[in-house]
Amino acid sequence: MNIGINASGIGRIKGGASFYIINIIRALAAVDHEHRYLIFCTAYGKDEIGNLPSNFKLVVTAPQHTVRRLLWEQTVLPFSLCRKYGIQVLFSPNYTSPLFHPGFASVVTIHDLSFFPLSRLYPRGRRLFKPIIKLSVLLADKIIAVSEFTKKDILRYVGNFPDKISVVYEAAEERFSASVPAEAIDNAKKKFGIAKEYVLFTGFLEPRKNLGRLLDAFALIVRDIPHQLVIAGAKGWWYDTTFKKVKSLGLADRVIFTGYVPSDELPALYAGAALFAFPSLYEGFGISVLEAICCGTPVLVSNNTALPEVAGEAGVYVDPYSVEDIAKQLKRVLFDNAVYQQLKERCPGVAGKFSWKKAAEETLSVMSQL
Repeated sequence: MNIGINASGIGRIKGGASFYIINIIRALAAVDHEHRYLIFCTAYGKDEIGNLPSNFKLVVTAPQHTVRRLLWEQTVLPFSLCRKYGIQVLFSPNYTSPLFHPGFASVVTIHDLSFFPLSRLYPRGRRLFKPIIKLSVLLADKIIAVSEFTKKDILRYVGNFPDKISVVYEAAEERFSASVPAEAIDNAKKKFGIAKEYVLFTGFLEPRKNLGRLLDAFALIVRDIPHQLVIAGAKGWWYDTTFKKVKSLGLADRVIFTGYVPSDELPALYAGAALFAFPSLYEGFGISVLEAICCGTPVLVSNNTALPEVAGEAGVYVDPYSVEDIAKQLKRVLFDNAVYQQLKERCPGVAGKFSWKKAAEETLSVMSQL
């Protein structure tokens, strides 16, 4: 079978979807030596994916610019490239796929549908993805949802077709499961100016991540704890409100913004943290939560969306809309050593439930049905 993979969505500043594309391709390459794969990508994406076995071919053809990429996805990819390379199944691992797929089947991965219930938290330009995503789901032959929650949201917001949706959990990269040397943790703390124990957040700075309430909660307990709050992530949109809130709460000396942190530096930040705090309003999976758990760091997460599926018994759960609840649980985990140690001991068991090998095998199973 000739399988095409639309890898055009790998960005220069990589979020969860970019890491998913890269890792699912590498994992498929490790488990499948039978089928022929054509990876349609940008020049930057080719460098990120790296070397692959002989049954995988990288085709550098996709434009970098988002609008041009979406147009390419709907025209050149289905009507020229898939025909040229005899594609029988096209796997689109990043929300959108060709709406017309003559002569081949279409499989699309949906990471979340936050555009639907929380459209007010997105700039108008990003909201334009909503109809494209909806049509991609409606017209695909098979859909991969990265969590049971995401599957439920697809059924709720798009249409009632449970038989064509398969839940395939993603995983953290292997680097997050390796032991992190104390020297690496010390170097990371020095690099980012971390002088004390710290609570860590990672992710894009954007409203859905609920940083405003996390900062309000931190301000309520800041005089009772010695910790700093480290916020690691690239600027998303409407991020100025976060910086202004730190200033207005008088937290400038206790909050550190690292900016974007490359993935090879993240394990040291996770491993050195006392706690990973992630009271996001909506997550289709929550890869950063799993990364923290794989590093052996307990997590404080929201009690909704997909986060309970990922954090399992290694998490403390909060109402993301309650500043008081976030503050109370932050303080509880940081000061109750019995609770903290119990969470830490549960991390390996939760981490072991997720693997890219399993994700690749289940993804291949979905494609083999077509």
